[in-house]
Amino acid sequence: MPLSHAKLAAFYLQISQQLGAGLTLAQALSDRSAAPADDCAQLVRRIENGEPVEAIFTAAGNWLPVDDRPFLIAAAQTGRLPRILKNLGERHEQLGLQQGRMVMSCLYPVGVLHLGALVFALFRLINWETGLQWSTLKFIGGALMIVLPFWGSVGLTRWLIARRNPLTLQVLNWLPAIGGYRRQQALANFAYALGHLLEAGAPIGSSWRQAGRIANAPRIAAAADSIVAAIDRGEAPGRHLNAHAVFPADFVSLYRTGETTGNLDQNLLLLASTHQECADQQLKLAASIYPTLLFFAVAGLVLYIVISAYSGYLRNIDQLLTNM
Repeated sequence: MPLSHAKLAAFYLQISQQLGAGLTLAQALSDRSAAPADDCAQLVRRIENGEPVEAIFTAAGNWLPVDDRPFLIAAAQTGRLPRILKNLGERHEQLGLQQGRMVMSCLYPVGVLHLGALVFALFRLINWETGLQWSTLKFIGGALMIVLPFWGSVGLTRWLIARRNPLTLQVLNWLPAIGGYRRQQALANFAYALGHLLEAGAPIGSSWRQAGRIANAPRIAAAADSIVAAIDRGEAPGRHLNAHAVFPADFVSLYRTGETTGNLDQNLLLLASTHQECADQQLKLAASIYPTLLFFAVAGLVLYIVISAYSGYLRNIDQLLTNM
């Protein structure tokens, strides 16, 4: 079972501190942590059996994110594991805070939606001639008419995003604020991955390939594959960046500067921080726009239900007065 960002951050920071204190990786993994104990014991046995680092981290369960493994493998092979673990821990702390803010911003409108579903279900039971005719099954059915489509669409969207469905990702890219967030977050992820892979000592070709995949953006992945081909020909990546519109001017400029001065990994991490700030701003904007739209949609539904109910009530009174 995947670990939350908070638990992953705690695990990475704990292992980083233990390695920094002089413990071996096997000793650090043997201690109690947020990671599953049985899986850690299996990793310890693999380490003691002298298996390659890549095989050890590949054998970890799905609690260890696939996108984190290239950093860990490269860092372990070059002796930079404590620093990379610390960086990953801080990264997951940031992602956890970001996720928490998004959830908190959605709590109120989602609560209003469920309240609206209950109001809708209740008004379905009112007969304006005979009064309230209670039926538990009808009440539950009325509430589910609104709640099920909502959570079904949320679940389906999450499932499609997890499987990187091209059509779903394209639709998200067209949405105001969400599209901007996805573009900035993809650049932040790419720069973060490439910078830390290079810092961990990974070859530049494999670093570009891995970073392109971690970015979770088809255009960046395609650009990365093209640049990897240029690297394989012995050419520097910087001269090819302008050929790919997915890389903005600031990215191209800082990358080329880092390539020239030898500070490429530092410049990439600076780019990651810059684009992460832009992504956070877009996320805050999305967190204000879409919950507000959901709130007004629910308010409109409740208003429609109330007006329809009173319209029926007034029609009954009018018919009663007409018949008198």
